[in-house]
Amino acid sequence: MFHSPGRADAGWLAPKKLLRQPVFLGAVTLFFILIIVYQFSIDIRASRGASITGDEPFYLLTTQSLLQDGDLDLTQQYERQSYREFFDHPDGLWRQSLPTEDGRLLSPHNPGLSVLLLPGFVAAGLHGAQQELLVIAALTWAFTFVLVARSVGASLVSWLATLAVALSATGFIYSTEIYPEMPAALMLVLSLLIVQGKDRPGTLSAIALALTLTAMAWLGVKYVPLGMLVGGYFLLRAKQEGKGTLLVLALPSAVAYVWFHLATFGELTPYSINTVYAGDSTLEVANSHFTFGDRIYRLWGLFIDQRFGLIRWSPVLLLALPGVIAMVRSGPLPRLMLSLIITQVLIATFVAITMMGWWFPGRTLATVLPLFALPIALVLKQAPILLRAAAAILGAYSLAITAALAHAGRTSEITIAVDPFAMSNDIFQATARLFPNYTAWGNETVILTIVWLSLAAIVMTKLSLPYLMAAFARISGRKAHTGRYVLRPH
Repeated sequence: MFHSPGRADAGWLAPKKLLRQPVFLGAVTLFFILIIVYQFSIDIRASRGASITGDEPFYLLTTQSLLQDGDLDLTQQYERQSYREFFDHPDGLWRQSLPTEDGRLLSPHNPGLSVLLLPGFVAAGLHGAQQELLVIAALTWAFTFVLVARSVGASLVSWLATLAVALSATGFIYSTEIYPEMPAALMLVLSLLIVQGKDRPGTLSAIALALTLTAMAWLGVKYVPLGMLVGGYFLLRAKQEGKGTLLVLALPSAVAYVWFHLATFGELTPYSINTVYAGDSTLEVANSHFTFGDRIYRLWGLFIDQRFGLIRWSPVLLLALPGVIAMVRSGPLPRLMLSLIITQVLIATFVAITMMGWWFPGRTLATVLPLFALPIALVLKQAPILLRAAAAILGAYSLAITAALAHAGRTSEITIAVDPFAMSNDIFQATARLFPNYTAWGNETVILTIVWLSLAAIVMTKLSLPYLMAAFARISGRKAHTGRYVLRPH
């Protein structure tokens, strides 16, 4: 099992020994492979009219305003049409928000990503920002491999699992999309490495964790629940000085966050200035986001929808399902990672406005996508030869879909945010009829949903039953003293 170095084994951090560490070598190799592969995602247009669309231009517009005017007010950028430097739609850029009471025009997004992209944008505009995000994505997966390898204790299967998820269609596309999902994923993975590092983390770990969790919040308020889970886990396990340090740092961080958003946007979130929610309070915006009855299907639709499902685009992610039981049994940190995935699925289901927006499939789960490498690695580690062969087939098939997507996008057959699911590639279309289409609730959709959910239930029941029986036996062994037999754990 991989573990973090204490004083006795800190010598492996010496440069020569570090270069011989399989985890270090694997992380570096993965980083450079992805640096090369992700280059092919840059020139894929988001729509027929523009190279980027959706929320993307508004993050860059704020970056441009910070550089040109030193503020967040976008009024002058619209007056000068300076956005044409990175937004090439012939009709110009629409407005995503209404002016505030004092006349400012702001982007309805947390400013963290816009600030983060300053170096890349200064260097080479849109292309520079995409290259910066590409490096961030490659770093995310390199650190993910370290996290998974330390948790699983098997370098090769951890590397293969991480590579498979990194080369999924969603991982490939969001490596260079102008969205905060991948930078937030990097902060999340780093925070997990921090809490993984020691059994009883102290002051230095608390300082590092405070920085990563604060960065997540500034990238988007939607990441705060994930940060709270990691922070709570840290507080349960840390030394007293570590707990105190994190709480002391969290207070001014939270105060600064609240003050800035109230002073800038008039509410705790920037969503209240969006044209859709203009004038609404934070509570009213939250209420408009949260519904139950008409969104319950997303719990599985996020994975198996014919157009927007993660598994539809990357069947290798099917291996994560049997890995869930292994995560539950593998210790506190894997259980934390599972809770992060479940939390994000619930947010994507009941809080996100839609899962079928003007973006590439998987955006609402992209921040926790790296965590899927852990259950897949756990499955590969324990799988018999036939299951490993099936995993190899699923991995190859998923990689073929990503390659077909890259080719279809670069040849302008499809666009990323409008019609990626319309690509004519035979490999991709061969399995289309296996997945339900939740834009049309006909008999076929209902039947396919029942089949998928039934198969998932069978798999989970078969995998979990031995552990449930063992747990029952242990409980009975402690409590049952009836007759001449006493059940005790072996």
